[in-house]
Amino acid sequence: MKNNWRDNVEVYLRKHLELQIRESFKHKEAYENSQNPNTAQLWIAIANLSKEMFEMNLRMKFLEKTIYDLTSKINEETHKKKKK
Repeated sequence: MKNNWRDNVEVYLRKHLELQIRESFKHKEAYENSQNPNTAQLWIAIANLSKEMFEMNLRMKFLEKTIYDLTSKINEETHKKKKK
C-alpha cells in the first residue's frame, strides 16, 4: 500500500498545502459534480490563491498610500518649519 503522498511534502510547505486542501474542500459539491473532479478541485485551489493574492495586493496598496501620505505630510511640515 502506498503512503499518503502529502506525508512526503516538506514540512515548511505542508501546512500551506493542507490549508489549500481544506479551503478547496469547502467547494466539494461543486467539483464532485464536474466532469473532471480532480481538475475542478485544482482550479478551485487556484481561485482561492488568486483571491488571497488580490486581497493582499489591496492591503499592500492601502499601506503604500498611507505611508506615502504620511511621508508627504512630514515633508510638508518640515518644509514649512524651514521657511520660518
